[in-house]
Amino acid sequence: MRHLIIAVTGLCLTASVCAWAAAKVEIDQVGQKFDKTNLSLKAGDQIRFLNRDDTSHNINIIDAVDIAHDRGLQKPGETIDVLFDKAGRFTVRCAIHPRMKMSVVVE
Repeated sequence: MRHLIIAVTGLCLTASVCAWAAAKVEIDQVGQKFDKTNLSLKAGDQIRFLNRDDTSHNINIIDAVDIAHDRGLQKPGETIDVLFDKAGRFTVRCAIHPRMKMSVVVE
């Protein structure tokens, strides 16, 4: 029983440290632009996209093999959270406003 308690405690500490180490980066969308054009993350980090525009956006995450992952329509004032759990290079764009682009590198 004692070994089980120690093992469970160790798992809980590991999970807490992992959750604590992950970052959440906020990206604003204003004037039909992302407020950053390049971003570096670590695997497990998250981006929160904040739509501060007066128009809707549609966030698409495009991976290294050009597959787009559509995050859906984002109305003014709404947020969308995207977890980047794998290393790689990604392009983020708005399907409605093609000039809205940013690059994300995940290590």
